[in-house]
Amino acid sequence: MSFVRRISVSSELLRRSACRLANRQEPVGTARRNSWHLLHQPSHLKNNAATAAAGVRFLSSNYHGFRNPGARISETSVFMQDGAKISEVPLIVKKVKDIFELYRRMDIKQTMCELQPTEKEKDDFIIVFPDNIAEDEMEIISGFNRCFNSASIFRLLETIPRQEVTPLVAVHALRKIIDLENSFEMRNPGSTRETIRGTRRTGQDTFLRMAFMTMLLDIVCGSRKPAVILDGLTTVMRDQFPADLATYKERLLEELLLCVTEGIFSVTEVCRAINILSMFYEDRKKCLEVADKLWCGIADLHKQIDNPDAVAAVFSTLPNLNKSRSIIIKIIEKKAMNVWEQYDTGHIIEIMRVLTELKYDKISPDILKMISQWLALNIHKVKESEMLAIVYSFMQLEYVDDRLINTMEKVIKLKGCQIQEIDLVSTFCNVCTHFRIRSPYILEGVSEYFVHNVDKLTVPQIYAMARIFGELDFYPTTGFKFWKELENVLEQKFIQFRPKEIIDLMVSFLYIQKYPLNFKNRLFNPNFLDRIHSQAGPDVIHSRQQLKLFDAGMTLESKGYGGPYLPKDPTYLKLNRDHRLMKMSDKLFSPLGEAIGDFSRVGSNILLSSLPTHENFIVDLMIYPSRAAALLRFGFETENSSNIAVLVNMPEHYDRTHTHLTGNQLLRIRHLNIMGFRVMTLDFTKLKKIINKPDILQNYLREEYNQVVDKGKKK
Repeated sequence: MSFVRRISVSSELLRRSACRLANRQEPVGTARRNSWHLLHQPSHLKNNAATAAAGVRFLSSNYHGFRNPGARISETSVFMQDGAKISEVPLIVKKVKDIFELYRRMDIKQTMCELQPTEKEKDDFIIVFPDNIAEDEMEIISGFNRCFNSASIFRLLETIPRQEVTPLVAVHALRKIIDLENSFEMRNPGSTRETIRGTRRTGQDTFLRMAFMTMLLDIVCGSRKPAVILDGLTTVMRDQFPADLATYKERLLEELLLCVTEGIFSVTEVCRAINILSMFYEDRKKCLEVADKLWCGIADLHKQIDNPDAVAAVFSTLPNLNKSRSIIIKIIEKKAMNVWEQYDTGHIIEIMRVLTELKYDKISPDILKMISQWLALNIHKVKESEMLAIVYSFMQLEYVDDRLINTMEKVIKLKGCQIQEIDLVSTFCNVCTHFRIRSPYILEGVSEYFVHNVDKLTVPQIYAMARIFGELDFYPTTGFKFWKELENVLEQKFIQFRPKEIIDLMVSFLYIQKYPLNFKNRLFNPNFLDRIHSQAGPDVIHSRQQLKLFDAGMTLESKGYGGPYLPKDPTYLKLNRDHRLMKMSDKLFSPLGEAIGDFSRVGSNILLSSLPTHENFIVDLMIYPSRAAALLRFGFETENSSNIAVLVNMPEHYDRTHTHLTGNQLLRIRHLNIMGFRVMTLDFTKLKKIINKPDILQNYLREEYNQVVDKGKKK
């Protein structure tokens, strides 16, 4: 059994200590400022190894003193600098009542003088309860578990000696009282009445409840044991009766803040406290304000962040912090990198879960690179469901690298059709579509997996696996089997697809010259058109534009289509085109005119006639055969062989390796060729580098132009 001394500092002792302070050789005001600076400033600001290593610097503080003269803690705020970013974060200020602690922190040497505790003061000790649960404690706790209502717990507490109600017993009694009361309220929803102080149960002895609850709360707070205090916090958080709840919460919260500032909590316990406080109040904003006060507990104990459990615990607090989040991120980034080889799958999933919840604070790419490397080394340990969670999180975080692609390829190669988690394959497809990853290993594996498991696939899985081939312009080697199975499953589940999804699928088939003639009657059907307009606004616009592209594309390419089925656009509709592309087209107008020797033969942002108002049918730059031809409109029903359509290919028009155009861009070029235009393509990335170098730009434009002209002469 361990003991701790609680010294009651008498008014005489305070008077004598104040006299000693007044006899020092420095001004009183200076002494007061220094005492606050050393006593109330957290140790990580005095010895800022963690914040300095993270590049965070303490600038100044704004202390306003204690609002309540009887309070043990108060609040202040400090300014922390992280590079060019300066944040104001909260700090807890503790009122020091132990004069010997005051002297120790101020480096005042103590002597055997009258400031030593007297014999009478030595009796003001309390017992700190044993760490392990004793048999007597278990017996009392078992008695609480046999109680069927809170009144029976109160009667049982009356029979127990005060010294036998240990912190563990007290916190269990609190939990049991609140659980029983909540259970009764759920079973008897009409058994409450309104009082001046709040909602209270009819016939309940509120004075008796307050007395016992206050006693139990004092025991829990006086234990100064992190586990007991945290258990008490989670318990009172579930109390549904607001009359006493505010008092309980503030009392426990004050004790929690004191223990954290004194270093009693470990870093994982501080993290757990932050997560509890994030749900402590009904007001989310107030929860974040309270949780922010504990950031210094993590920074002060940064040396304890030396294992995967601690790293994952600190990461879990980030969504529950507000003003101090950037500081904790800087600290944890370096710590996380140091122990990356020790992580388990659970640690990685927890880190990724937290990172996907951070909307505005971006984590260092090195963290995601580290996780990608960990996944590549531990691929044999990761389950399919865990792999699914990690890969999906990477997509949410907009991150991909070669190592992650190799990992996905290994999974497809090793397991192939034996993969049990179908969502894993569909997620691979979504990742490849999103990042334009044209990997033959993955795409071939997906086509084989689709053929073998088509009967098990859901609509979202079919959508993900079917559209990837057209989007990335890849022809699967399974060929006839794949398209046959896909056609059959679309026939069966057509009505289950959203209109936007089914139209996107049909357009993706058009990308790779697979013409779904069997579905034209279903697409251009009044019922289906009504379904299109029952979607959300953005989906309606997207569906209509893609359906126009499908109708025009099938009319151009498929003789048996019999279209077009949609009317022409009555007016010129405004499109939200890429401003980078439009700006580059305007910049190229003059250089291209110089390259061909006639500015009047060049036009920019040309909408083709007799075709829908769609981005695919807008030519970035047009080179006409003569000045007179520049006054005419060209398109679907005109002779276009003398015109050269100049297309500027953006980075997203290529696959990830920037070597192969996507299906949509190849469809655009194919349609222009079908209409008789000669097509000249320019690379936006290369143009951006040489746009301010006239000579190099002129040579590049002339070279591309001459290639198109020579190719036309050969034909």
